[in-house]
Amino acid sequence: MEKETELTTEKKADKQVNKWTEKINVLVAASTLLFAVCATLASFKAAGYGNQVVLAQNQASNLWAYYQAKSIKETLYKQQTEVLELVQAAAEKEKVEKLLENYKKEVTRYDQEQKDISNQAKELEKKRDFAQELNAGFGQSLIFLQLGILLSSMAAISKYLYYWYAGVALGLAGIVAFMMTFIKTL
Repeated sequence: MEKETELTTEKKADKQVNKWTEKINVLVAASTLLFAVCATLASFKAAGYGNQVVLAQNQASNLWAYYQAKSIKETLYKQQTEVLELVQAAAEKEKVEKLLENYKKEVTRYDQEQKDISNQAKELEKKRDFAQELNAGFGQSLIFLQLGILLSSMAAISKYLYYWYAGVALGLAGIVAFMMTFIKTL
């Protein structure tokens, strides 16, 4: 009779363990799926902001080259102005004064254009830096999520729960990093 009671108790315990094992397998699978979805989103976001970094850098570089061209032209007009000021003392003052006035206007125009170009280039550099920050944040999120997926998968294969606990912790860290970075995009 005692043996029957022990067997019944063991069967009940085995059933409880089996139920827990089934639940754990579902939890491992669900957490792995959640981390995989978040990792995919983080990957897309990181790639998108990585492209924005490159685009903004190219646009800023183009504007700085344009700025340099304007600077060269401005320098030429400044030099011509100096030459004409020297000639003015010895030549027909009226013609020289007209040329001198035109050159000074050109110098002023180029100076203003350079300021505008410089401001545009600096704005693009800010945009690039922000996109680079977002790219890094989504990339970091992706790393944590992938580690969470890896450890959750190891838990499913090995049936050791401590892998799953570590995977959940890393996956949640990845989700938090993703959300903190995503909030910056709003």
